[in-house]
Amino acid sequence: MDVINAIILGAVQGLTEFLPVSSSGHLVLVSHLLHQDLEGEAGTAMSVLLHLGSLLAILIVFRADIVRLFLPRLDLRKLGLLFWASLPAAIVGIGIKKGLPEASSAWVEGHVLQSPWVAACGLLVTATVLWLAERPRELRVTLQDAKGRDFWLVGVIGLAQAIAILPGVSRSGSTICVALMLHWVRNDAVRLSFLMGMIAIGGAGLLEARHITQFEAAPAISGFASSLVFSLIGLTTLKLVVGRQKLRWFAAYCAVVGVVALVWLFAIA
Repeated sequence: MDVINAIILGAVQGLTEFLPVSSSGHLVLVSHLLHQDLEGEAGTAMSVLLHLGSLLAILIVFRADIVRLFLPRLDLRKLGLLFWASLPAAIVGIGIKKGLPEASSAWVEGHVLQSPWVAACGLLVTATVLWLAERPRELRVTLQDAKGRDFWLVGVIGLAQAIAILPGVSRSGSTICVALMLHWVRNDAVRLSFLMGMIAIGGAGLLEARHITQFEAAPAISGFASSLVFSLIGLTTLKLVVGRQKLRWFAAYCAVVGVVALVWLFAIA
């Protein structure tokens, strides 16, 4: 992979990881357009580095929220909330990577997680969820007071994150939208989504850490830096979009891209 393609993929990862349009879906489609293979050890290593750029962006933007989890004392309720919310995705991710036989895991990777057909259909699912999430409803739940029934319902947000392992299904879009449907205050829905994302991206990076040496230095550094910069832009943009109730703009975008992608795939089939 050359430096230009690495920068392009880093920009796609950074923006789409945090804007509710699915980074995995866009990476699958763009890598096919650029004829860049993100399968195999080298491709997986590049994908891990792109996601680590996004992880660093979360650590920078939400550093105060992260520090408050541990200082001046451990916030066991919030840590328990994040554990419960992250559990479904962890079970699915570890199940695919470690629980399946190697041949089955490779088939899922090649025919599902890297499938442009699945990515295109997933974008249509994301469009539907984003459209439904903006229906008027009372928003009252925050990270500070999610207790009792609201605490346990966070598991539903965790299930949304697990489903978003499918390409085209936006992790940020799904978790924020489900949180809104469960009456979470908008800013806290964003915080919850990206604190969950920190765990999900970090965990995925650990699962694939063995591939991290399988890359060329210049493309790797360029891709990581591009992902970090555009992740910071994407995070800032998302906070504005959610606060101003503009998620349906991205619903329209995902619907158009999903339809165009399906037409393109049928044309070249």
